[in-house]
Amino acid sequence: MPSSATPTPVTITAVFDFSTFPDVTGTFTTSGALTISGPATMHVDLLNNGTPAQPAHCVVTLLAPNGTIIIDQQCQFATSPPRGRWEIVSGTGAYANLNGNGSLTMPPNTEAMTGFIYQ
Repeated sequence: MPSSATPTPVTITAVFDFSTFPDVTGTFTTSGALTISGPATMHVDLLNNGTPAQPAHCVVTLLAPNGTIIIDQQCQFATSPPRGRWEIVSGTGAYANLNGNGSLTMPPNTEAMTGFIYQ
């Protein structure tokens, strides 16, 4: 992202049905720098046999009205609720050049991401 990019706060909340783990579906809503909603998917890769203190890598795809947003998550399950970091890694359509990152918490069935979009 350019050094002149201005960080604007964003909240992204996705709620998933984990009955089809590790490939789950759900919905998302955003507020702040983005105000969109729609369907979402997530693929979960448990690392190091998925023991509670070990991390997971997740790829979240937000299917927005004007394109898609792909988010990588690095998650730890040693805390309650579990916590992690997220980063937008790619997008299509209106979101092709979108940059953003932040922290997340994972209450039951939810990915609660807060951070910044850099515009």
